[in-house]
Amino acid sequence: MKATATNLPGTLTDWLSFLETRRPEHQMVLGLERADRVARTLLPAEIFTNQRRIKVITVAGTNGKGSTVATLSALLKAAGIRAGAWTSPHLQQFNERICIDGEMVADPLISDAFARIETLRGDDFLSYFEFGALAALDIFVRNEVDVIVLEVGIGGRLDAVNIIDADVSIVTTVDLDHQVWLGDTIEDIAREKAGIFRSGRPAICGEHHPANSLTDYIRTINACELRRGEAFELDASRQASTGEINFRCRMPHHSTGHQSTGYHSTGHHSIGEDTARQLTHLPAPPLPLTSVACALQAFLWLYPETPDQIVRQGLADSRLSGRCQMMGASNVLGEPVTVLLDVAHNPQAARYLAEKVAGLEHPVAVMGILNDKSLEGVIDPLRQMFAHWHVATLDFPLRTRSGRELEQALQAVGEPVTCHETVADALAVAVANAAPATTVVVFGSFHTVAEAMTALR
Repeated sequence: MKATATNLPGTLTDWLSFLETRRPEHQMVLGLERADRVARTLLPAEIFTNQRRIKVITVAGTNGKGSTVATLSALLKAAGIRAGAWTSPHLQQFNERICIDGEMVADPLISDAFARIETLRGDDFLSYFEFGALAALDIFVRNEVDVIVLEVGIGGRLDAVNIIDADVSIVTTVDLDHQVWLGDTIEDIAREKAGIFRSGRPAICGEHHPANSLTDYIRTINACELRRGEAFELDASRQASTGEINFRCRMPHHSTGHQSTGYHSTGHHSIGEDTARQLTHLPAPPLPLTSVACALQAFLWLYPETPDQIVRQGLADSRLSGRCQMMGASNVLGEPVTVLLDVAHNPQAARYLAEKVAGLEHPVAVMGILNDKSLEGVIDPLRQMFAHWHVATLDFPLRTRSGRELEQALQAVGEPVTCHETVADALAVAVANAAPATTVVVFGSFHTVAEAMTALR
């Protein structure tokens, strides 16, 4: 179904309903051809060339993409560099996906971009995600940002954002997730994510020991590998006592002027032309350190002359909703209770969450999860860590696992568990019965965190 010029949806709500009805967001269609054809009509030709003014950073990875984008956005804003960021999915409203200088863009900007795309797409079908990604690019170009930060939705090689050649590309981590689309092994998945790297340009790897398929591809295309532990590293040994971290990274030896700031933006550089930089006493943001390290390397590669105090300000301002986010609530006696919200929904993210939970006193879990995620892989790292589990069916009928299935899986491994009809019900009971020192930990999906946020607010 194609809307015509006379019956285009009006409000952003109408547009999102129209796109969701035509093809629900979870019914993904990977591939670059459709989005690329429409983009080359929608966007100025310069955006596809090496001569463009706008810098592009693309971020892929199983986990930590959103945190990397958030850190980059904060660093760029602190440096006075106008940046647009595209992320997905959203928690509360679609506008969260398209931000300029850290602020969500207004409904009319998105609606107008959707209308342009619908008018120009011809016979090409575009998915919900492709519409959003193209709208973000259109908005960023029209608003003359200096940098575009693009978060990959799934994989990388065939993701819609990969129609743009990035100046710097990042793969944060690689683990099992989205196997239906990406393959059943780490090597298969890593190769799909490596597809965002470009010849002769920085390829940032957030893992100390990335998959062979990732590094093989970097060598094959002659990209500039920047691997954590070799090219850059973040030292968090004093974080617990001082709240500070240290960072070292490779820097390009030569730079070319950047017209919009007092700092310098790099061109493309070959291996061997680089120097090193050390930054000490940096504030540690409440985000995964892998993401922080990747963001710092990317930012300082593009803007190597940024003063230390600007980097410190950017890290101090780095935040991301739904990632180890703390919110307040009250138990049945009116006493304060802490609620920790985290979108952990795959085995690797659950292992990271387990490290956070280990330091809590008698934590209680609230969990809902989708049916295409590894239930066992999420539960196993968190076994025997919660005083009680409260599980529920998500308000997403097409993809949710039932609360009863979650209850049975936890009972089978000896975990204390109660099943509830909704996440709001599970959260209400968990908070009502919590002691003041208890932390209620909400996780399992973006949808779980979104429903909990709605209930808390």
